[in-house]
Amino acid sequence: MDGIFRIKLMGLRGTMPVHGEDCRLFGGATSCVFVQAAGETVILDAGTGLSGNAYREFFGGSKRFSLLLTHSHVDHIMGFPAFPPLFDPACEGEVYLETRAGLDARAQLEALMSPPLWPVGTGAFKARVGFHDPGEGFSIGPVRVDTLESRHPGGSTIYRLGAGGKSLVYATDYEPESDAPEDFIRFAEGCSLLLLDAQYTDEDYRRTKGFGHSTIARSAAIARRCGAKQTIFVHHDPGRTDAQLLELEAGLDVPGLHFGREGEEVIL
Repeated sequence: MDGIFRIKLMGLRGTMPVHGEDCRLFGGATSCVFVQAAGETVILDAGTGLSGNAYREFFGGSKRFSLLLTHSHVDHIMGFPAFPPLFDPACEGEVYLETRAGLDARAQLEALMSPPLWPVGTGAFKARVGFHDPGEGFSIGPVRVDTLESRHPGGSTIYRLGAGGKSLVYATDYEPESDAPEDFIRFAEGCSLLLLDAQYTDEDYRRTKGFGHSTIARSAAIARRCGAKQTIFVHHDPGRTDAQLLELEAGLDVPGLHFGREGEEVIL
């Protein structure tokens, strides 16, 4: 398939993975998005959607990858310790994760990959893996990556990937302070695809304010204001069933906006 970007939504559930008949359509795996961008292999977050078999199928066995992590809350890094390319000596990867609480990228992942939580640390990797702070931005070959600090407990990073006149903004774990956050609207303005947190209903938000996630109504307003060509809502509440998500989706009034389905692909 032609396109500057080929995107596959691998994990869209927030907070914790779920399974069962009630989540077959929208999926139960936590945050992970595969992106083939101008020939580069890019992975956004490493939740339980990070599958080695799917990686080989989607990227054609690429031996070089860039993993962009928004933050190290466990639902976003659960899939990292067992990701097969990390143990392949023919592979090479770059991992980007902002320093938080005095811990750099490697130290944050080591906190997960250490006894008694995990039997081996990053020293067991056979691949050549570099760890970096994303800072204000960087490049992956011809792909420009820009960042914006999210509003989320403990901090999180919002990413914008651009190449060949197309752009993708990944804004999960984001609690905007209003329906028109100026910094985010400038950052995401005119993007080709916006993947945007919309975990809560207005009713949910009465008890979850401050948890670090947006509401459906607020995210819909932001999508309109930033002029995204297409918006897909991500980070679905783990308690939300397929039937409930379909009902909420039916109430949306923004063209090109829907709730993401696990396994969904988008070409830009």
